[in-house]
Amino acid sequence: MQLAEESKPWHKHPLVWMMIAIPFSAVIMGVVMIWLAVDTDDGLVADDYYKRGLAINSVIIRDEKAAELGLKATIEFSTNSKAITLRFDKGLLPAFPPVLELKLQHATRANSDITIVMNHGIDDGYIGNISQPISKGVWYFEIADADWKINSRYHVAAENLIQLQSDY
Repeated sequence: MQLAEESKPWHKHPLVWMMIAIPFSAVIMGVVMIWLAVDTDDGLVADDYYKRGLAINSVIIRDEKAAELGLKATIEFSTNSKAITLRFDKGLLPAFPPVLELKLQHATRANSDITIVMNHGIDDGYIGNISQPISKGVWYFEIADADWKINSRYHVAAENLIQLQSDY
């Protein structure tokens, strides 16, 4: 019986196929990893990082201006709704701006960023429409003007109430 087992051709032994499959799967996975590295955009790396570093002082000045004016905002939305509402505390601004631009930036995916035009409604209320749903995860929210900027980092859930103000 052992003689018949030993006289089988090499391709009929399962151990041989296992020994061939391990390096073959490593080659296939290597090709897949190379393809992903070449094809996938690395959104975390900025091409103009040096210019952004030089411009940080103007960003800080805009944050300080928002703190001086006492600007605050509260954003309310749900991930399954197309509407987003904003309550804007104008602080020392002479009047409410007719339009505010709300920027939503995903923490890791630049192609998911959203800009929403918020139209002034009654009293301190603003309303805007979301063209695409906001996915759950970490987002940066920003309302800015030429002179001031308020922003916040928030982990988006199903129902959201976000406070924006300057930390300076």
